[in-house]
Amino acid sequence: MGLALAVWAIYTAGMALAWLVTDNDYAETAEVLQDIWWVLLILVVAMWVIVRLSGLQVQRSWRLGWLSLVLIVPVGLALLGAVLLFAVDGADWTIVLIVLATTMLVGIGEETAFRGIVLNSLATRLPVAGAVFVSAILFGLMHSVNAIIQPVGSTIVQVVVTGLYGVIFGFVYVTSGGNLVLVIVLHWLYDFSLIAPMATKEGENPFGIVGLLMLLSFAIALAVGVAKYHDVKRWPEPTS
Repeated sequence: MGLALAVWAIYTAGMALAWLVTDNDYAETAEVLQDIWWVLLILVVAMWVIVRLSGLQVQRSWRLGWLSLVLIVPVGLALLGAVLLFAVDGADWTIVLIVLATTMLVGIGEETAFRGIVLNSLATRLPVAGAVFVSAILFGLMHSVNAIIQPVGSTIVQVVVTGLYGVIFGFVYVTSGGNLVLVIVLHWLYDFSLIAPMATKEGENPFGIVGLLMLLSFAIALAVGVAKYHDVKRWPEPTS
């Protein structure tokens, strides 16, 4: 429990630092990422040092798990929307590549921290479903520091939304038997698909349905948590 809270505090402080070193507003996401890439890299390194020192097994499986299909659909559509926009509208490819690299750092850092370390450490004291929900709450609260560079109202919405995403990613991680690489890639590609279109004239991903599909994904993940994992005390043994 102490490790989970420590990692949450470290990552939250790191993101607060990231916002303090940029002169751009949160809405200027691509520009912000160019400013803070080195903070994101430090956080990635710090999380993996903690993994090594703690001895936690964060990559438990290479399976996809059936629940990953629920998340692959909206992520795939978001990525397709970005690619189509690049083809039709053109793009500043330098910015696209910067966004690709920095969102990869976000995916690695946040998933290692909150699904790899926080969820696994909480699961030593809580049922797995409880660990998913508590880690999701901490994941959402980590985004509260975004109020440094955006309105408080927008930040509150973001805390709630990212908390819901935390539930989705948490149960995808669990139902895959602990495939951290899977949730890293899904998180990375989803963020990239939402941010990279800012490098085009249109400026946003044309597939508005993706948000609705993510809400549906949350509902399914929530149902899985209640129906299948409410009494789970330990991690299920990964199967081949």
